[in-house]
Amino acid sequence: MSLSTVKKLLQSGFGRMGYHIQRTPEPPPDAHIQLLKIPSVDLGSLLGDVKVNITLSVQKYEDGMLPSDNAMALLALAIAASPKVVLEIGTFMGHTTKLLAMNLPDSIIHSVDLPLDFIPEQDKVAGPKKDDFHLIARREVGREYRGSSCEARIRQHFVDTAAWNFKEAAGATFFFIDGSHTYDYCKIDSERCYELCSGKGVFVWHDCDEAHPGVVKALLEWRALGRDVVRIASTPIAFWKSS
Repeated sequence: MSLSTVKKLLQSGFGRMGYHIQRTPEPPPDAHIQLLKIPSVDLGSLLGDVKVNITLSVQKYEDGMLPSDNAMALLALAIAASPKVVLEIGTFMGHTTKLLAMNLPDSIIHSVDLPLDFIPEQDKVAGPKKDDFHLIARREVGREYRGSSCEARIRQHFVDTAAWNFKEAAGATFFFIDGSHTYDYCKIDSERCYELCSGKGVFVWHDCDEAHPGVVKALLEWRALGRDVVRIASTPIAFWKSS
């Protein structure tokens, strides 16, 4: 799939029909104003002269998976970066995990999701709070990539990232952060990824939108630190690459 095709599909809104199937609280009154503080840029301007070909499986949307237009943007950025090691936070069913492995045939994909025996009541203890419990309750972690030809290059981790040793994904330089979307988790996950690569990597976040003010708040703090985080036009994806 060519870059021009990706851009046309992004502009048309293809694949977004399932995106708003989210069970999230009403966003705060200033959510839109805060979001606009993160500049929006065209995907093509980020890729520059790089041309990418994408392998993409299109299927009926299920709540929690990455919509097709979002997946195309993510994969374009991943292919352009050509990382040897990828860290994905938030496996869920493994749709995106499989796509990353398919499109990066020479890469190892580390993917993290909560322990299989996690129950919502466990979140009542002290520490950062999670969200999307309706998704946690019905996840089949890695279902989509199991039995595929790329499964051997996927390293699945079952752990809460608030307590995880990120060095288990040593060598990662491309990060897709799509776990819990609360401010605390976005901040923790982002900073620990930053530490893992010593600040030299490519970062992609999902759900940078009005419905997830915690993500927006965490990324605005990154911008305040001089990290030029931007949003990909027509998607809820945010991006930052170290210089």
